[in-house]
Amino acid sequence: MTSPEIDEDYFYQRAETELELAQKATHPAAVRAHYIIANHYLDRVYSQSEKPDVIEAAE
Repeated sequence: MTSPEIDEDYFYQRAETELELAQKATHPAAVRAHYIIANHYLDRVYSQSEKPDVIEAAE
């Protein structure tokens, strides 16, 4: 099992890569797809850091 910090770093790097690919893409659909994928990776990064707050609020 991986630690949350490693997962966060991985997802952040993947988002950066997708943003770079979006900037290099020439077809509008490809640009959109890369931005959507980057957004999903960033959601994973920031949702992991918020999970402890949600658990505490539920208790």
